[in-house]
Amino acid sequence: MFHCAECGKVTSYSILVVDDDQQVCKILCDLFHFEGYTVATASNGKEALESFEKMTPDLVISDIQMPVMDGFELYGILRKNYPRVKHIMMTSYDIDQYIRHIRQNNIGNILVKGYNFNLQEVASYVRSILTGEIFGLSRYFDGEVLNEISVRSYAEAKNAYRTIVGSLSDRKGFYLEIAIDELISNAIFHGVLELSGVPREEWSEDLQVPEKSAVKVTWGVDNDKIGIAIEDPKGNLKKTDVLKWLDAHRKDEDEDDDEHGRGFFLVRRLIDRLIINIDPGNRTECIILQNLKKSEKAHNKPLLIHEI
Repeated sequence: MFHCAECGKVTSYSILVVDDDQQVCKILCDLFHFEGYTVATASNGKEALESFEKMTPDLVISDIQMPVMDGFELYGILRKNYPRVKHIMMTSYDIDQYIRHIRQNNIGNILVKGYNFNLQEVASYVRSILTGEIFGLSRYFDGEVLNEISVRSYAEAKNAYRTIVGSLSDRKGFYLEIAIDELISNAIFHGVLELSGVPREEWSEDLQVPEKSAVKVTWGVDNDKIGIAIEDPKGNLKKTDVLKWLDAHRKDEDEDDDEHGRGFFLVRRLIDRLIINIDPGNRTECIILQNLKKSEKAHNKPLLIHEI
């Protein structure tokens, strides 16, 4: 049984872990048992499908590279035959090398094993996928007081990101300023005003969006990280578009010469974590998390795009 600390509800969830690495299976099984889930394992896609004859899990977590049947083939079969089963993939290899397959299969949730296999992060992300509680920066800042402002123009956005990073004097502050600038301008000009077809030189910094359509910016800091969430109330962003941009710009191709797409690609490169949550037609939330402690820069980052 799963106990949600936020709502107090007790709910039962089952997870199928699919990986030919027995050590990874054991680590995840121990983690998910501790979290209160029912857990089963399989060593490849074929075994995973056979296990569906006995039980249908709520969530499948599968490796990409496996013998007999790999993760992409398994994902395609499950999406067709069990569309309600949620699916997270994982790999120890560079996610970008799979981006064409990821885009073709419209996959948004891929975790990284190895150096960046943070079990606390895995547990938190799995919980959010299972419960559907994907929105909100508070999920990453337990007990911390968060700040919030509404932004109605790009001119206001400049003051917002300067306030947020004002206390950070190192290069991480510089990267954050670029990332926040990109995400807020995307939220205002593309998300709310829908100016994707209008040349950028025609955009006005003082152009205001209606108060009910203001972009919400939330941020917080703890001992380890700074986090910022940028949310627009339109929900016009699509997971398929984000994957298209990441694919195109990875190879320096620009299918639509879209600055919107270049912005997301840049933010993913600069920031430790980019999380995109989409409720189509209702809201889009982009969360960035940057580690404040000095550490080796990780080149392989998870892909965290969730569309309800």
